[in-house]
Amino acid sequence: MKQMLAVFLLLIPTLWGDETEANVLVADTTMSRMVELQASAPFCSLYTDRGVIQKMILGADPKKVRQMSANLVADLEETCKASREKGKNQPPGSGLIYPGTKWCGPGTLAKSYDDLGHHASEDACCREHDHCPITISPKECINGICNHSPFTRSHCDCDAKFRRCLQNINSEVANTLGALFFNVIQVTCFQERRPCSQWQRNGYAEEESNRLCSQYKFRPSDKYVPLMPLNVN
Repeated sequence: MKQMLAVFLLLIPTLWGDETEANVLVADTTMSRMVELQASAPFCSLYTDRGVIQKMILGADPKKVRQMSANLVADLEETCKASREKGKNQPPGSGLIYPGTKWCGPGTLAKSYDDLGHHASEDACCREHDHCPITISPKECINGICNHSPFTRSHCDCDAKFRRCLQNINSEVANTLGALFFNVIQVTCFQERRPCSQWQRNGYAEEESNRLCSQYKFRPSDKYVPLMPLNVN
């Protein structure tokens, strides 16, 4: 995805400048295999020592821990190994495309708009977010704010729609993507300042106050929380 998920997603070191670096732990249900996804190249680490895995999971923020089926963890391990072979000298904006998707990560592997990965529903959520109609490109300034990060920022409405899309799917993959994008990368979006309160408008002519109050402001996107028990169907 344009800005996104670098887990694939875990895109980048300092991500968009003001986002906080953090890791997410993805383990199988027996806690015998785990992939630690991180924000800087090579973007992941692999663990097979159950004692180490259990200790790391118990000491981690629950919002940044995901347990998945063994086959999904195995897919993530293969993607991680490929990234680690590239080493730490990967250019800004690089990262991992989430296994089984073509849109969930920096850029896209899709050959056309209709080209989706194996996890088609989740991939469609990422694709829709990539096509957010209101964005600010790197080094672009719009309505009073400038994007100094190397990634495109999206309007908060697009981030909210992306979050709801993943929550409605409520699968292991969807909830992992949600945790990565909203809880680990800790994305910043932008929205209109409007409406301004009357006291904020004091001292300005109506035309000027309307202009100021219609400008954009940055804010952290809301955290991701699954809406219901996992849908295993």
